[in-house]
Amino acid sequence: MVTSSLGPYELAPGSSWPPGPGGAVEGTAPDGGRVVLRRSSPALVAAASSSPHPHLLRPVDVLVDDEGALVVVTDEPGGERLDRWARRRGTLSAGEAVTVLLPVLSTVAHLARRGTVLGGIGLADVALDDRGAPVLVGGRTAQPGATPPATATEGARALVEAVARELSPRDRARLLGPEGADTCLDELVERVHDLAPPVALPTVVPSTDLEAAVVAWRPPPGDPPRSGWTSVLPESALLDGVADWWETVTVVPIVDRLRAVRPRSWVLAGLVAVSLVVGAAVVPRGDGSDVGRSDPAQPAATSPADRGSGAAASAPGPVTGVPVPDRASDEPVSTEEAAVRGDDPVAAAAVLLRARVACVREPSTSCLAAVDQAGSPVAAGDSRTMADLASAGDLVLPTVVEAEVQRLGETVLLACRTANDEPASVLVVRTEAGWRLREVTRR
Repeated sequence: MVTSSLGPYELAPGSSWPPGPGGAVEGTAPDGGRVVLRRSSPALVAAASSSPHPHLLRPVDVLVDDEGALVVVTDEPGGERLDRWARRRGTLSAGEAVTVLLPVLSTVAHLARRGTVLGGIGLADVALDDRGAPVLVGGRTAQPGATPPATATEGARALVEAVARELSPRDRARLLGPEGADTCLDELVERVHDLAPPVALPTVVPSTDLEAAVVAWRPPPGDPPRSGWTSVLPESALLDGVADWWETVTVVPIVDRLRAVRPRSWVLAGLVAVSLVVGAAVVPRGDGSDVGRSDPAQPAATSPADRGSGAAASAPGPVTGVPVPDRASDEPVSTEEAAVRGDDPVAAAAVLLRARVACVREPSTSCLAAVDQAGSPVAAGDSRTMADLASAGDLVLPTVVEAEVQRLGETVLLACRTANDEPASVLVVRTEAGWRLREVTRR
């Protein structure tokens, strides 16, 4: 179904969803910011969220369209797709090919080292941002069982061959090398380096003096070198994680981190500090002269057998007077509440979907507030249903959760079915109050 909006995002005037093959659609976020919506591979979106890279797309949100496809929302890059730019540009120069290929090959190696490999990359999978820098926004994921080194080389070679078709015959032969040659990813990077010095990509129709615009930098084939004491760490996935965490921490000043603390956390910390001060003032202090002394009229008990029984011999209560709840006397937490607050999104979704059906059968706004995420698409649709109960028959009411399809941080996409055995997709998100429904669509 063609639509002019997707979730909370309004598409640009003249645009509609779904886009063409490999296309992207510009839109506007609820806060007025410009974004780009495109269909993407779940594996690539998950890798981009967990392993950011300067030349890899940066997801800000994920959605599911009416066809059940995963839609990734990114910030507006301000440029255009590489295939469209290449058609407008005409024959590329060798320096322009180097500027396009080296950052993307670095991104492919970055993903391969972290377990996500791409088996095929085309010109439509690369976008040029407003700086003229290439950004990898798509790609075909590798087949299961393929070895990461071979698959990473396969994806990189596909991009090199696609760029080579836009070069002159002489430069194309130099870039591809002998026909049938089997090269690894490092050899492809070296071959691109030897092709020509990189030049800046023009954002307008190229002129004759484009070759003179030589760029001084040479992007490295791998990750950027580390600084400080992290540069001497040996090669290790664990040590790389520690170094990444340290460099991330040192970037943000301590003052900015303190400003990011929530006000209620400051209030809680203040209450704890006041409790410690009051406890220290209430607890009686004894000087050193009383150490080792005992009252001859009241001998001290040295073991549990020496202590008397009864109320007179019982131990005194807590000094601060703050009651400590007995776990045996606490009210038991229901199974449904434990599932919603637990770590299993499948179990939580099953409870939330059953509760949503009950909320619709016996209309209750407060009931839906404990099921839907505030401000989400499903909350907006359920609110309209509460206002007009005649439209309740159009709701998608899944009742059976089949399996988890994709996880992106605290957001999980699930495959479900309704009571009439119709397929549906459910997007749940973890909040401070537990799991909540964000979006429910018919597949």
